[in-house]
Amino acid sequence: MSLSIDLPDDVLEQLAQRVADILEERQAAAGVPALGRWLTIAQAAEYIGAKRQRIYDHRSSGRLTRHGDGTRALVDRLELDQLVEGV
Repeated sequence: MSLSIDLPDDVLEQLAQRVADILEERQAAAGVPALGRWLTIAQAAEYIGAKRQRIYDHRSSGRLTRHGDGTRALVDRLELDQLVEGV
C-alpha cells in the first residue's frame, strides 16, 4: 500500500522546517549539542562513528576538502554526508 500526496512547494518547505525545529528541540532537551555545517576533526569522526585518523586519511586523499579557520582543521558536514552516502 502506498500513499501519494501532492503539496505546493511552500507547504513542503514549511513542513520540512517544522520537522527540523522539532528534531532540534528534542536534541536540546536530550542534551545533544546541535551540529553546524563546520565540524572539527573530532566532531567529524564522532559524526560518522570513526577514528580521527579516518578523517585525516580522507583529507589527505582528497576525498574531503581541506578547510580551516587558521587555528583548526575543519570538515564540511555536507561534504562528509556525501562521502558517507557514496554520492
